[in-house]
Amino acid sequence: MKVRCVKLLDARGEPQEKSPWLTIGKIYVVLAVELSLTGRWMFRVVSDGANGVALFPLDSFEIVTANLPPNWIISWKSNGFFQIAPETWMEAGFWERFYDRDEQAETLFERERKLIESYA
Repeated sequence: MKVRCVKLLDARGEPQEKSPWLTIGKIYVVLAVELSLTGRWMFRVVSDGANGVALFPLDSFEIVTANLPPNWIISWKSNGFFQIAPETWMEAGFWERFYDRDEQAETLFERERKLIESYA
């Protein structure tokens, strides 16, 4: 799935004119989709610059292509948390290990990211 950034929003959902994370008009590959516990739909994308992988509100984007990669699965927890992503990324502590630069987590991330991008 590919999306185009159409507006910049801060963490509270307020409009911004500039962002070190996203660029208006730029197309991003969606790595995962999440529905937060607060009811907000989020896309996980590789952001601009050195900021890395992060979650951004669906409201910031328009869908360019809706191709779904074969490595996405659905997870719906009893607390209401919902996500569509590679199964290995849903393991407890995966993102903490990834952001801590754990080599195994980075390898898993890159493997899944490449597959997602090949279907986008």
